[in-house]
Amino acid sequence: MTVTTPTLVRPFLDAAPAALRGVLETVPDLDRRLWAIVAEGRAAWPDLTLDARLVVEFVARQATAELADAALDGLRPADLYLACACAHQLPRAIAAFDRDYMREVDIALQRMRIGPPRLHDVKQLVRQRLFVAAGSGGGPGKIAEYAGRGDLRRWVRSVAVRTCLNELRKGRREILVDDDQLIAQHAIAGDDPELEYMKRTYAHEFRAAFSEALSRLGAREQTLLRYHHVDGLNIDEIGAIYRIHRVTAFRWIEKAKELLARSTLEALRGRLKLPPNELDSVLRMIRSQIHLSLVRHLGGPSDSVADDAIELDPSELEEVDR
Repeated sequence: MTVTTPTLVRPFLDAAPAALRGVLETVPDLDRRLWAIVAEGRAAWPDLTLDARLVVEFVARQATAELADAALDGLRPADLYLACACAHQLPRAIAAFDRDYMREVDIALQRMRIGPPRLHDVKQLVRQRLFVAAGSGGGPGKIAEYAGRGDLRRWVRSVAVRTCLNELRKGRREILVDDDQLIAQHAIAGDDPELEYMKRTYAHEFRAAFSEALSRLGAREQTLLRYHHVDGLNIDEIGAIYRIHRVTAFRWIEKAKELLARSTLEALRGRLKLPPNELDSVLRMIRSQIHLSLVRHLGGPSDSVADDAIELDPSELEEVDR
């Protein structure tokens, strides 16, 4: 008697993004590849029983054009299988994850020098974020977004880092108002009349020039400035994130600020045709407004792990979708 193995192609394609179904359908030996993913996952986690269709649907939901072009090569079946089982709330899967993967959260937080009792609190938040969807009635959490294109352990560390950063931001946000108001109304004690005059006179031009200069900064420089000026992280905390000495963190931040100030000055020169004898005064005005303007431009809420993933050591982090 011949036993026919059911095809996994149709459930896989039905769960994939509509725009990719045509490309995925042309992947050579698609059904064989899908069964191979399931088989490898089951071999890695023999105590976890999952319907093969659930596994391939899980893979399909996170499919990208790059994955389709690679004919599904490069996936991590064992990690995907466990993530799928966790997303479906299998008790044994959750227990296995807690046993084998939650220690990655400890590693990430310890490297950020997060100690008790905050470490315990953040760890609980990470677990909740992974397994419970925000604002849902108990649906799958962020674990359902794991795409299997990188080490699950590193992905978990990335989630932990972002969750911790979000917690550090709480209570540190400043009320954001328009830059025109900031420049015109926020007269810092000790400002000389010339600086105060420039703030009021060049408010609109400064706002445009600062935005232009900020957009030209690299991703790392922007993230450093956001950590320090918006999130309120000190050089020790930033040094822990990048695993560099606190002195190096300080130098990086100062270099990023000076680059931003000089770039803003160049943009203002182009807009205002400033004479050389005014440049020093304008540069002092720019430096005096950097903190407030960074709060305005970079202070919006953010919860994307990917934002920080590229800034951390690539050996520790992996692709993490929003």
